[in-house]
Amino acid sequence: MQKAQHTISKISAVILSLALGACTGVEPAMVFLATTSGVVMDDKLPTDYIAEAYTGEDCSYIRQLDDGGPLCRSADYGKVVEQPLYCYNTLGTVNCYTRPDPYGNGQTPVQ
Repeated sequence: MQKAQHTISKISAVILSLALGACTGVEPAMVFLATTSGVVMDDKLPTDYIAEAYTGEDCSYIRQLDDGGPLCRSADYGKVVEQPLYCYNTLGTVNCYTRPDPYGNGQTPVQ
């Protein structure tokens, strides 16, 4: 929830800076700095914050260009889930398998 509020506040800052720049004659450099601060700090474009607010996921167009992955990613995207290993004593060594007791001979797993 806190991340969503953070994203909404950044979107509001971008929209406010653009609105002030259009109506009050604020220096274009200040508007540029306000709208690009997300790119420098978070590698995110202003549209990425809008996509995050809509999807609830972490969105970054720059990251998508870097690694070719999706624009918006869930919190567990890219995490490697390892298969459990089942290890058994054999003649002078320990052998490990991806399934329990692969030969069905009733061996006790090594802890």
